[in-house]
Amino acid sequence: MAKFCNVKCVFCDHSIGSSCHTSKPGFSSILMEPKDAISRTMEEVKKNQSLMIVAISGPGEPLANKETFATFEGIRSRDKHLKFCLSTNGVLLEDTISTLEKLGVRTISVSMSAIFPETAAKIYEWALMDGVKQRNKKMGETIIMKQLAGIERAADLGITIKVNTILIPHINMGDISHLSKQIADAGAVLQNIVPLVPIKNSPTLIPPTREELDEARQIGSKSILQFTHCKQCRSDVVGIPGEDRIL
Repeated sequence: MAKFCNVKCVFCDHSIGSSCHTSKPGFSSILMEPKDAISRTMEEVKKNQSLMIVAISGPGEPLANKETFATFEGIRSRDKHLKFCLSTNGVLLEDTISTLEKLGVRTISVSMSAIFPETAAKIYEWALMDGVKQRNKKMGETIIMKQLAGIERAADLGITIKVNTILIPHINMGDISHLSKQIADAGAVLQNIVPLVPIKNSPTLIPPTREELDEARQIGSKSILQFTHCKQCRSDVVGIPGEDRIL
């Protein structure tokens, strides 16, 4: 659904993922046009009336793609009861939150893995801001500012905010304590610290051990409730996590 992305994370290769055998978060086997996504959603809901939530999570940045809004609008015009949620890097959240609220989005997951600009400069290779590609510490400062502002604005509107944090111990373990506190102060109610899923083009990125992941969650839990059952789902699945299938 969301092809374009406005930031380049070091742990993402901006691929939609052509293999149905990969389970990396954000990956998908195809990109759907809004009309196809709308009709497929209604078809799946008709087959399984226990389905109540429609989510858009990638493979790019949902808020940087007009197709996201067109899809939500189309589904809402056909069903007033389905709940909407989405995943975002948070950079455009403050700018789009009024539209999301009107569409009935009630849950948003913000991917935020750094609170210090120096760390963010290692997490993100570049970010497109107002048509200008930024890099380095200045980029990190801007991303963090926009993410926190978006979380605060959404929380003020009564939208439930979960923050997904990718743990890369040698890069951002030192951010966890401050990050967890600041997202809680901004209004997030849940943090989901998950291990890095390495890609072949980034051999220097090392995922955490079980002990490191547990340590990060313990640190974060001092400030905000931790979600520990994440299955790191793809973007193109339907059903209950753990019992889902690829569309």
